[in-house]
Amino acid sequence: MLALVTNDDGYSAPGIQTLTEVARELFDKVVVVAPRSQKSAVGQAITINKCFRIFPQSDNVFALEATPTDCVFYAIRELLDEKPDFVLSGINLGPNLGYDTLYSGTVAGAREGIMHGVKSLSFSLAVTRPVPFDQAKPYVRKVLETAISADWPQQTMLNVNIPSKEMFNDPVGYKMCTLGTRVFDNKTETWTDPMGKRHGWIGGREFAMMGDETTDCHWIQKGYVTLTPLTWNLEGTPMPDMNRLVEE
Repeated sequence: MLALVTNDDGYSAPGIQTLTEVARELFDKVVVVAPRSQKSAVGQAITINKCFRIFPQSDNVFALEATPTDCVFYAIRELLDEKPDFVLSGINLGPNLGYDTLYSGTVAGAREGIMHGVKSLSFSLAVTRPVPFDQAKPYVRKVLETAISADWPQQTMLNVNIPSKEMFNDPVGYKMCTLGTRVFDNKTETWTDPMGKRHGWIGGREFAMMGDETTDCHWIQKGYVTLTPLTWNLEGTPMPDMNRLVEE
């Protein structure tokens, strides 16, 4: 079996090193194709009609000056000799819960995998500062061992969030979840430089997690590894009142 590994923190980040180590224990071949530098919060961005540099690092490791989506898209078409059995994205520094799944480059890397018909998982460690990633190894391994032998719904990925010791103590189990709501207290600023040009800034790390007992935001706070099936389909709830437009 072949696993394609990517992330959004860059090919040399500790998280992807940990994920690659586990993958090499379980798959016959592992190829890493990841951004050369930090590409967090780029969502499903793809580079169109522009060149990007490719930097081979070692056997089966490539750094691209590109987004996580680019890495998966390009790897499947150009760098791999065969279609991968799995796309693995992460391990992200920080959780990807609720709204994060729309912004996250880590989740986008896995979502690009399912758009190519490949079983895909994204992994994140729920922590707000750099910590040792070895703590995630046994949980990543157990999830992958189960995923390899599991029946896999078409066009469905699995978003995995692992509680860190630093925030939640050791994980106490696993929960299948829906998405909750992770709301950031983002701050914005505007200032003018000496040349009279205006600049804007968005940032802030404070956040609140909300959701009932079906959600990832609820169970991560209880110390559980959360497993959330996701698809590319963003269809919402039907809106019967708008049928007036189509009936006219």
